[in-house]
Amino acid sequence: MRRTFRLALTAALLATCALGTAHAQPATADKGDAKALLASGLKLYAQKDYLGALAVFRDAYERFPSGKILLNIGTTLLKLDRKAEAANAYQGYLDSDDATPAKRAEVTKVLAELDRELGLLELDVTPEDAELQIGDSEWMPAARAKRQRVARGETVVRGRRDGYVASEQRVEIGAGERRTITIALAPEPVAAPTPAGEAVGAGVRVVATAERPRSRLGGLVRAHIDPIHAGGAGLVGLAFDVTERLQVQGAALIGTSSGGYAGVTFAVLGGRFRPIVSAGVPVFVSDGARVAVRGAGGVELALHRQLSLIAEVGLEHVVNPEDGITPTAFIPAIGAIGRL
Repeated sequence: MRRTFRLALTAALLATCALGTAHAQPATADKGDAKALLASGLKLYAQKDYLGALAVFRDAYERFPSGKILLNIGTTLLKLDRKAEAANAYQGYLDSDDATPAKRAEVTKVLAELDRELGLLELDVTPEDAELQIGDSEWMPAARAKRQRVARGETVVRGRRDGYVASEQRVEIGAGERRTITIALAPEPVAAPTPAGEAVGAGVRVVATAERPRSRLGGLVRAHIDPIHAGGAGLVGLAFDVTERLQVQGAALIGTSSGGYAGVTFAVLGGRFRPIVSAGVPVFVSDGARVAVRGAGGVELALHRQLSLIAEVGLEHVVNPEDGITPTAFIPAIGAIGRL
């Protein structure tokens, strides 16, 4: 069997060289280029520079894709012991229109010997104009890759086409085994029109839905703590945004002494976490009306459009304090503003 194989290869090699030279008669510019390249390739082959000869033969085939040039390519690949690629080149010759009956019989014998060591993939590809890559080989039109020989073991088959999702399959195949592989590429999903407020970049669709502005009117709840006198008061009222940063407040004072509060708050910065300064006039009734002035600094944290938390450290001075009451004191405050 091995002797028959060697004889078949020798015959194919001798005929290949002759056919390569005879085939490239210059009828067009491409044929003329192919003839010159074949002559160079045969010289390299004779010098046993098989890699150089292979590159030249493949260049010739790109310029003038004749099936007979594939014989030169296949025979050179055999010299490099790249049997699967050689078999695929020979199969390309058999599938070509210019294969002669005599040479077809010789190549068929060589392929039969190679197939004892290789696996055969029969590829069914959709769409038909897709491209395939077998292992680490170059990408090729699917129409030229309907039958591909591969070395035994695991082989990766990839498919691609513009407008379709790329596909990859791993195939385990043994020597002399034949497998049918279906590559069905799915069309890429059609992106919906991008609405206003959305951005598309780097292949990633980022939805940037604009949040509605918060309501300008909100309910205010706040606790003022008087650590010096061990007391405090609660504020329940309304807050109104005059501008994005300026807010006025009006509230009832509820505690051991009742009264009212009017104030203003200014946000130093915008955003969700805002430093604020505020001023106000608390008025409460305790053995008569008592009037105070308040200055404070703190922060406002907008948890979302409908709720903000507030924390302040304030200094209050009572203009007309009662006897025994310290007129000036630090009065911290915590609270929240809710909006619809």
